Amino acid sequence: MRHRARLTSLALLVMLAILCATMTASAQSGPNTMHNPYRMLEGWATLPDGVIWGAVIGIIPDGEGGTWIHHRSEPPIMHFDATGAVTHTFGEGMFVMAHGFCLDHDGNFWAGDSGPFRDDPRTEGRGYQFFKFSPEGELLLTLGEAGVSRAGRDTFIAPTACAVAPNGDILIADGHFPRPSTAQQDGDRIVRITTEGVFVDAWGQRGSGPGEFDGPHALAFDSQGRLFVADRSNNRVQIFDTSMQFVDEWRHFGRPSGIAILSDDRLFVADSESSKTIANELRNPGWTNGVRFGSARDGSLLGFIDGTDPEGLAVDELGNVWAGLTSTPILQKWVRD
Repeated sequence: MRHRARLTSLALLVMLAILCATMTASAQSGPNTMHNPYRMLEGWATLPDGVIWGAVIGIIPDGEGGTWIHHRSEPPIMHFDATGAVTHTFGEGMFVMAHGFCLDHDGNFWAGDSGPFRDDPRTEGRGYQFFKFSPEGELLLTLGEAGVSRAGRDTFIAPTACAVAPNGDILIADGHFPRPSTAQQDGDRIVRITTEGVFVDAWGQRGSGPGEFDGPHALAFDSQGRLFVADRSNNRVQIFDTSMQFVDEWRHFGRPSGIAILSDDRLFVADSESSKTIANELRNPGWTNGVRFGSARDGSLLGFIDGTDPEGLAVDELGNVWAGLTSTPILQKWVRD
């Protein structure tokens, strides 16, 4: 009987090992083995005369087939209707490096500025802030101290992303890499503030252990109120419960730059850096750029959108996937076939 039990346990372990290996191989090979039900709408977005594209990092769908974006050019915040035409703009002259964009429960926009990536005297005294705008684009609140990179209650290191908690608080990912020599080089964290801008708490430090971060780059909440963090330089998605206690880490969604979760817990993760040499370092070799999608409930991997390498990512309940890139084409709209 004991011999049979040992054989059964061994068989289960072997099956689990095969399943994990298959999942990892599928995630790495991407378009060769995984389902892609999406197609890109060529030339969907049209800019007004005189406006040029900048890297699109922040995307907020409007629920009607259009989207708001936060990009690295002027004007920095723009709305595209369902036809791809620009209807509203605001935020001119306010940002060094657009990074972080979300919409709170009152319809107000939150937009971040990670500051310069390298030493640049032209940006002295600017960056490392978060701004709150009304739905019409009126500036309501400024957080952080311009030009100061420091992990504090009223300052940021280099904010990259934001997400709205179920109770309405704003969670901000803080710690972009690269950063200038004058910036704080450690302290990567997640910051929680109220919609009035009051500091509530902060978690994390720079590192690779549970609850530590190395360049946190995107945030999203699932239906249980768990926080998913794109811990990009650690090549993983970290998951935290409602008390910010570590739950799990998933590495089979690639090197995450963007995260989006729908109301039914469909999970989308953008990978813009895998197998690329950046700053003389080969990032996450053997993996393919694109958007992997699956379930936030159990981590199952269901498909892969290839032919794209977005940093910015958003998905709406209409079935549209929005990809924001740092190279042409800058903004992509993907729809299901």
